[in-house]
Amino acid sequence: MKIIFVWIQGSGKWTQWKILSEKYGFNIFETGWALRTISKEESELWNRIRETINAWKLVDIKTIGDIITDFLNKNNSDSNIIFDWIPRSKEQKNLTDSLITDFKVILFDLPKEEVTKRLLWRMYNPKTGETFISWTEVDPKTGDKLEKRKDDNEEAIKQRIETFFEETLPVVQEYESEWKLIKINANQAIEKVTEELINKLGL
Repeated sequence: MKIIFVWIQGSGKWTQWKILSEKYGFNIFETGWALRTISKEESELWNRIRETINAWKLVDIKTIGDIITDFLNKNNSDSNIIFDWIPRSKEQKNLTDSLITDFKVILFDLPKEEVTKRLLWRMYNPKTGETFISWTEVDPKTGDKLEKRKDDNEEAIKQRIETFFEETLPVVQEYESEWKLIKINANQAIEKVTEELINKLGL
């Protein structure tokens, strides 16, 4: 099973990632993790990525496609995978459709007001990147001190929300017209989100 998680920040993606990974053995494609893996190899792909990064340029769409392909080649084609990759344009959607077959898009639906509240309150572990709701001070699993993200302020949050609704959501709605979209109510308790997700995926 191939799943693409689409979220607006604060909707609980990390939590549901971990649950599906631990309970059902889903592998996770996350661009940062994939880059760190590739960086350990002496390959043409990594040399190309390194040159782009050193030149302070954004990784182009072809290279992103190569990163996804590299990940797929290293994993069993029949394995369960969650992709942390959001198509934000028609070009990116076309790339996704060409590389990943027979997939579902999961949209974690959350009202704008709740998004703002969660992001203003959340903390994160700078070592793992994991986020925590409300003003928790210490990661309960690692004991690491949590921090407030500098970009979790009202102005930055407003901009991220507007970008999601203006750029990402229209692409997601195309998947809905193709019967590939599954909407999950993210405005409920974590266990209820998980229950709805598992039921709708038929796990």
